[in-house]
Amino acid sequence: MQISSLADLLNEFVLAEKEILNQQKIRHPPTIGAMYEGLTKDILEKSIFSELNLKVIKNSFIKGSSIEFDVMLVEGDGYKIPHTDSYTYDPENVIVVIQVKKNLHSKDIKEGYKNLQFIVDYYENVEPQPYMIRQFRDGFRSICRKDVTAKKAGELSIYEEGIFNALKLESVLPVRILWGYNGFSNEYAFRKSFVEYLESNISKDNKNIIGGFGPHNFPNLIICNNYSMMKQNGMPGGVPLNSENWWSFYTSSAYNPTLFFLELIWTRLTYRFKELSMDVFGEDLTIEPVKPFLDCRIKECEGKLGWEYFYHDYKNESLIEHSEVADWSPTELDEKQFVIINELCKKEQIDLTNDDKLEEFIISESAYTSLAGFFEKLKATGLVYVENNKLKLLTDECQCVFLPDGRVVAADNKSGRLSRWLLRELDRK
Repeated sequence: MQISSLADLLNEFVLAEKEILNQQKIRHPPTIGAMYEGLTKDILEKSIFSELNLKVIKNSFIKGSSIEFDVMLVEGDGYKIPHTDSYTYDPENVIVVIQVKKNLHSKDIKEGYKNLQFIVDYYENVEPQPYMIRQFRDGFRSICRKDVTAKKAGELSIYEEGIFNALKLESVLPVRILWGYNGFSNEYAFRKSFVEYLESNISKDNKNIIGGFGPHNFPNLIICNNYSMMKQNGMPGGVPLNSENWWSFYTSSAYNPTLFFLELIWTRLTYRFKELSMDVFGEDLTIEPVKPFLDCRIKECEGKLGWEYFYHDYKNESLIEHSEVADWSPTELDEKQFVIINELCKKEQIDLTNDDKLEEFIISESAYTSLAGFFEKLKATGLVYVENNKLKLLTDECQCVFLPDGRVVAADNKSGRLSRWLLRELDRK
């Protein structure tokens, strides 16, 4: 079953079960909490793969913490707390942490966020595993359009350095989710409430720097009713830095929240378990509708570094307008770009300082007026990067394809996405 089909089924299950729970006349808060935690446990169990040694547990702990987490996805065996159904797990064996709310309003956002905020403290001594390094590298490449080797080469800006450190933490931390089943009636109110919570924590040193709220502290996903906020850290989705070094790291959507839930968890599982193929994502030829919500960039203030944030204050009418899925497509290349990309597929890198014929080739009989302008446009494709004056591929399995209409397109075909897109396009002809 494709991820989109399972997401639709899960969403119907959530809506039906939520309606049943909402109609219960129980007034006992612990029992109410247990009902919605039980529903979340059922959803998570329906979302994972039976062949993996995974367990879904409730009301348990990460070793070293004093916070009880509502639902966790874990690997292996933990330490059972005597005379309870709760467990303590080593940090490296915790894959997903979910805090559950029957209702998610402003005070619940604050409480849920604070419970997840400092999980990073329990992971300071966790040794990064190979899969963590792979997802860190992929995330960094998708956002900064450079490889992680740029740090050692001394070629990271202060903004890229901040993202490098944030993503390195992200790759070690478990997926953190805050799920509220009822609450805000529209996406605008949901966004506004969260921004007001952040504003209440603004540092007194600078009105635009929020103290103690780095992007790595934010939950990967917050769900309320049919609305979601999700982190664009490249694990799975990533938004590149813009020309002013802002990273649009948090987005929102009114699209099926269980699809974002599955994508987030399955992405982590495909990195962690080699036996799990990326084929679980199906064709993967559509892009879910998300709207920019929060941008961030590192900033120095009085000798200290902090994170500066920008809020995209869309009105509700504008948020409603942008709610349709879009088709994914590869990057279209012009003739000069194709020649360079094709050469990189053969040689792996091009030395930009020793190739005296390169500029003549790029400028002659083309719209490019400078070599620098050409490479800026080429880097914007997300297919290449420059390090130590060498042009290299930013992809793992870059492929170029000639289409029947004469166009040339290229993309990373590591997951087979380009091949599936091509077959679909040929079927349409």
